[in-house]
Amino acid sequence: MSKLKSQRMKPVNQLAAKQEQEYAIVFAQCLYKVHELKEQLQKLYSYRDGYNQQFIELSNQGVGSNRLQDILKFMTNLNISIEGMGQQIQRQQNICEEKKKLWMEKHNKKRIYNTVTEKYISEEQIIQNKNEQKLMDEFNQIQFRRKLNQKN
Repeated sequence: MSKLKSQRMKPVNQLAAKQEQEYAIVFAQCLYKVHELKEQLQKLYSYRDGYNQQFIELSNQGVGSNRLQDILKFMTNLNISIEGMGQQIQRQQNICEEKKKLWMEKHNKKRIYNTVTEKYISEEQIIQNKNEQKLMDEFNQIQFRRKLNQKN
């Protein structure tokens, strides 16, 4: 006897679940990367704030212009790094959106396969119930005929 449709769908469901899980992991890793980049950006902001404060304090103390220019040059580079980090975060977030779309496609495909499998299971259960009922009816009919034959 050939396998039931629901049984033939089992490997398809397993593959779909595996693919969905793999894409979910890739998406999660992407989100983690965004989180790490945002933490690095926060550190850069903190450094910049510290150097801003240092610049203000040193300028109030009358430190030489060469020292202040060095700090300004460093802060300019820091601002460029902050801007670059912001762009990197934006690119990574765009990548994450793409990864999320791919994951959602796999997730939806898995749900569709599961729905189809459940439909097959329901149909198979109905057929099995009808077959069992038919067998019971035939059995009862045979029993009834035997009783009739025994009475006659």
